[in-house]
Amino acid sequence: MSKEKNSAEELLEELRVIPKFIEQLKLDIEATRSSMLTSPQWSDMRVQGGLKKSQEDKNIAIIDVSDYNVAEIEKLIERKKYIIELIMQIPDMAQRHILITTYARCESFDEAMDVLQLTGNRNKYYTIKRKAVQSLENILKHTDLY
Repeated sequence: MSKEKNSAEELLEELRVIPKFIEQLKLDIEATRSSMLTSPQWSDMRVQGGLKKSQEDKNIAIIDVSDYNVAEIEKLIERKKYIIELIMQIPDMAQRHILITTYARCESFDEAMDVLQLTGNRNKYYTIKRKAVQSLENILKHTDLY
């Protein structure tokens, strides 16, 4: 049974997942655009779901999906910047460094310890990380919206 995550831990997990969402949206944009290049295989008019659809209708739908994905990527980038700005409000530089490295750059705690060169000192890493999460939680309590 795992403990319930506090606001700071949820925010940090969001920071870790944002690049994965962005990558998936970029792949979707690529796939959607490539379907536009290969789509002239059928005649200009087709019936789909009882409605006549032209090639132009399909191209407009592809552009709409791509525009939506680009807008979502921009929102995710802004969200990531906002989370990092919150982390940068932590007074202790080592705590900021550990959170940014762990959640914005690395996939796992072990990878973060390697990057931070704290592999032989796991207790120090986890102590600083715990304090950093507490500091972020305190910042969130004093922030209106996160």
